[in-house]
Amino acid sequence: MIVIREVRAVGVADDRAFGYSLVSDLVVWHELGHLLASLSVGIKPSVFSIGFGKRIWGFNFKGVDFRISMIPLGGYVKFEEEGPTGIPQSFFKIPLWARLWIVFAGPLFSFILGPILAFFVSLYNGEVSVFTTRVYSSKSPLFQRGDSIISINGKIPNSGEEATRLLKGKNKKTVEILREGKLLSLNLSGDYSDSLEFRIPPVVGSTVKGFPAHNILKNGDIIVRVDTVKIFSWQDLVSYVQSKGEGDTVKLEVIRNGEILSFTLPVKYEGGKGKLGMFVKYNKIWPPSPEKVIDGTIFLTKKFSLFFFEGLKKLVSGETKIEESVGGPITIGAVMASAASSGLDVWLSILIVITINLAIINLLPIPGLDGGHIVYLVVDEIYYRFSGKRIPERASSTALMIGIIIIISIAIFAIGLDIKRLITGKLWDMLR
Repeated sequence: MIVIREVRAVGVADDRAFGYSLVSDLVVWHELGHLLASLSVGIKPSVFSIGFGKRIWGFNFKGVDFRISMIPLGGYVKFEEEGPTGIPQSFFKIPLWARLWIVFAGPLFSFILGPILAFFVSLYNGEVSVFTTRVYSSKSPLFQRGDSIISINGKIPNSGEEATRLLKGKNKKTVEILREGKLLSLNLSGDYSDSLEFRIPPVVGSTVKGFPAHNILKNGDIIVRVDTVKIFSWQDLVSYVQSKGEGDTVKLEVIRNGEILSFTLPVKYEGGKGKLGMFVKYNKIWPPSPEKVIDGTIFLTKKFSLFFFEGLKKLVSGETKIEESVGGPITIGAVMASAASSGLDVWLSILIVITINLAIINLLPIPGLDGGHIVYLVVDEIYYRFSGKRIPERASSTALMIGIIIIISIAIFAIGLDIKRLITGKLWDMLR
């Protein structure tokens, strides 16, 4: 059964610093991975800093200066005798696998934070309750699509989950159903809990500003027909609307307060799918079962891990413009602050995207990033095995300078896009 949940529209908050601080915390977590990995192989850093610039507070623990610095934009781990690539000479006293472990641990920590946060999102969201006893499909010929279960052995089920529980077991059951306005009684013997499928009914929960359904459909509207197609579930509605293209319209037949109404709406074509801009109404069961939490954690981790590659694919194919896909610190901070006012699940979901993207970006083979360090260490080891010498400092410095220029250029470009969005007002359009 497809689970459809409601996502609230993101509003705009005023406290941008809140967003910046959270992104900085993700960087500190990333650096913590480097710290613990280095300690695990006997390499002790000299400084672990939260923030950059002048030291304003801290303490020394077993030779490591744990400090808070003036500029709260991330953090860093510093080693003594760092070479031209930022890699300390002490690294070359340990095996290659240990060196790679220290460098790789940062992106690894960033990535594993994703499933941790996804777990809390799944726990917070609970289970979506199929608050209907209307049958969508049946493996048994005794039930038909559209049947509504009224009672089972005299008990009135309030949800599809409850009806499934009452149908379980091999005992005899008397099931009252409503079929096309007629009340029927079925005498069953056996377990029917796996025979019926209940789906979320096509009831509107809310609409999104800027989309066709906004200010037209209302909370509690029951959609019974789209064009000539009878609708039995929210999934039916979504599938039909998403199949529509640019310039298409749909005619909705809606029940509102017992009255049948008709609306003809244009379809908004976005991301290769037709959309009306409305969210399903649902009931939430909390706490969710452990199985649901685990399934949700896996689903969210996989979904958000693919965001980076899906976005890159769209950029390469020209489906989206780079101005619409790249965000600098201003955009990220604004989105995070906005998400904080939109609910814990939205806020944590954006954190998952950022921390997983941080892991992937840091693994890019650009000098100055962790991926660049990994490539350097491997190439240096190969060079050392053949020549008995390390890569010359001049070559290392040149490669690092090229990497820094690339990173700074990307940062300047992203900040420039942020400023352009602020001036044109597109930043606020993105948040809405």
